[in-house]
Amino acid sequence: MTNARRSIRVLTLAAVAALAAPLLTGLVATADPAPADVAIEPAPAVTLPPEFDDFYRPAAGLVAAAEPGEILRARAILPAFFGILHMDVDAWQLLYRTTNSHGEPIATVTTILTPRGPAPAGGRKLLSYQIAEDSAAQYCAPSYVVQSGAIPADYVNAAEILIPIAAGLGHGWTVALPDYEGPNSAYGASRLGAHATLDGIRAAENFAPSELDGPATPTALWGYSGGTIPTSFVAEIKDEYAPELNIVGTASGGVAAADYETLVRHNNNGVYAGLISGAFVGIATEYPEMQRVMRERVDPLGQFVLASKKVLCHPMGTSVFPGLNYMGTFQGADPLALPEIRDAIMDNSLGQRTPTVPVYIYHAQNDEIIPIAGTDRIVDKYCSAGAPSVTYVREFLAEHISGVGTHLPGAFYWIQDRLNGVPAPAGCTITSPTTSVTDPKFAQGLSDILPLAGQALIGHAIGTGR
Repeated sequence: MTNARRSIRVLTLAAVAALAAPLLTGLVATADPAPADVAIEPAPAVTLPPEFDDFYRPAAGLVAAAEPGEILRARAILPAFFGILHMDVDAWQLLYRTTNSHGEPIATVTTILTPRGPAPAGGRKLLSYQIAEDSAAQYCAPSYVVQSGAIPADYVNAAEILIPIAAGLGHGWTVALPDYEGPNSAYGASRLGAHATLDGIRAAENFAPSELDGPATPTALWGYSGGTIPTSFVAEIKDEYAPELNIVGTASGGVAAADYETLVRHNNNGVYAGLISGAFVGIATEYPEMQRVMRERVDPLGQFVLASKKVLCHPMGTSVFPGLNYMGTFQGADPLALPEIRDAIMDNSLGQRTPTVPVYIYHAQNDEIIPIAGTDRIVDKYCSAGAPSVTYVREFLAEHISGVGTHLPGAFYWIQDRLNGVPAPAGCTITSPTTSVTDPKFAQGLSDILPLAGQALIGHAIGTGR
């Protein structure tokens, strides 16, 4: 980015209209972050992991005095694929106030990316994309992974960043990538993740360089696998936590939090047993009683496994200790029967409320990591409760890994329709195709997305043609 361009980007925050009522939950108030001049700091000379970067560590008093979604600091960054291949888009990071699982103020970061080319009259649309961070270490956060000079330890998340860049920026939308796990990397904590995602949207809409229209901005959310942990929960709590936001729909593939208990038991002793201990570590950061029980009841081997999850990113954290009977490291009762653990898991499971926004749900029938039965039950519950719009695709010839690709075109076009103002189908639409690959929209979707991903990798200006 040239100095001239960077100086142009040093703008003040736009004031937005005051919001209406306090939230029904009583945890936080629906709040319009107070308009303030927040200077945009230059891109850091050295890219440091969050553990060593003071940008991520605001004073507690500053956070406590702020409203949900209020921007505390802002800085430009230089985005790059795998920390090496620079991408020709404008990018910033916003440190903002959000709320943890218990209504207490905390701060986290969202990364804002805007396309090249002029914004349309009335502002851009917003895609909030929740990457499957699936990690309990801060340096695995999207805000670090997306920066030039980042150590590409989390190569899975680094690759996934191409999806919102191609599908979002490439079609003229602003993209937000929230660090929804918060400052303590609370992997698996749906409630915290949904709060952080919604407040990240508020922050983006109050940041002038995002080129958005404040709370009126048409906004869609998208996530796959671990990225559905906040995305799907947002659909249930949006009207209570952030009723002013114009969320037109959420798209979730491989839904993780539909049935946490079955997910844990299914993977225990299996190839992906590493996911279990990582999620236990992450959720426990939000629930001190769960943390205490784990400290008292887990044997030395289990404690070693838990400690390893605090320093490993998604690929390594998932793959180490395959086949481990993690549940067997608990001494005494079945850990999922312990109230301190059971209650924490239930507080972060889907099905507590009916979505008030249209939802698109995809799940492979033969998902080897996340059994589909839990998602089936959640969809049935939504439909029975009168959810306004549920589109559910249950693909037969797919599993979790291949589902990343087969889910892509359907979710993209569903999101595109919602952002373009096309009404979502009323009621419930449930299909069980043998395969999505033979659908004409599959090839069309790949042709709409993959070339843009390739252009991003070679430094082509993304979004100029939209």
